[in-house]
Amino acid sequence: MEQIHKEDLTPKEAVDALEQIQGKFPGARRAHAKGDMYEAVFHPNGNAVPYTVAPHLHREAVSATVRFSNSPPNPASIDYLTPAKGLAVQFQLADGSITNIVSSTVPMFVTSSPREFIDMIEIFTDEKTGIKTIDRGLAMVELLSKKYPHSKNVIQIIKEQAKQPPISYAELHYYPIHAFYFVNKDGVRQAIKYEWVPVNETKDPALTSKSLSANYLTEELDNRLNQAPVEFDLVIRLAEDGDNPNDATDMWPEERRKVNIGRLEIKNKIHHKEDIVFDPTIVPEGIELTDDPILHFRSGAYAESYERRSKNE
Repeated sequence: MEQIHKEDLTPKEAVDALEQIQGKFPGARRAHAKGDMYEAVFHPNGNAVPYTVAPHLHREAVSATVRFSNSPPNPASIDYLTPAKGLAVQFQLADGSITNIVSSTVPMFVTSSPREFIDMIEIFTDEKTGIKTIDRGLAMVELLSKKYPHSKNVIQIIKEQAKQPPISYAELHYYPIHAFYFVNKDGVRQAIKYEWVPVNETKDPALTSKSLSANYLTEELDNRLNQAPVEFDLVIRLAEDGDNPNDATDMWPEERRKVNIGRLEIKNKIHHKEDIVFDPTIVPEGIELTDDPILHFRSGAYAESYERRSKNE
């Protein structure tokens, strides 16, 4: 793969690099390609009112579209071979606008720099040191740990998740990684981080990959939804002095105050085209972006990915 040495990374260069991991899959997302969408309703409980004027977080229920996914760019990836899972939620606001929360089962990003993230991808795709499939990506963990020691925490989390296949999409914790600012009616800003917390969690220790199909997570979720809705609580963690809202690798201490601000009720599967863009930088009044460079880079990268898949490239 040709190395990119420019200091300023463009969305095109980033998506080109992603396509080197497993190749191109026309019509598919360049990351989290394998996924399914579901109809949902978000029920805010009013606990966010002191912190933000964002309308979808006050008291009226809002419709939402949910997408569960695997992390690789291959739409045929095997569920139990890809540790990181995704949950993207698009809220349909009353005025016709939308806003998104994009999350992963890994609670922090592997780096705070878009440039360094692409450098990491190049390790996976280099002909001498890399590999061509992220399904076997854990074989490169030690190399990454040595080259990027500041990323050891997130790499260790991925290694731990790989040891035990998850029982269900519905029983995982999802972390949107990035911090945002909530702004209330008085203009007071509070840095927060989100977390989706499963309402029902059994943590079955007996699950093994030997008895699983390649698509077992979707199969299990669809069967579960035939019985009852799947629910997640949306929790915010409030930043305190010393917490860095501009660094996606900074997880913030567990003892930070947490507030439950509503419940997501996922009802049924919908067969939606892959034309929804879950851009996390689209936020309503009452929510502001931090200066996190990874967060700001996502918008252009998502747009580039959408343009390519819309052309079936």
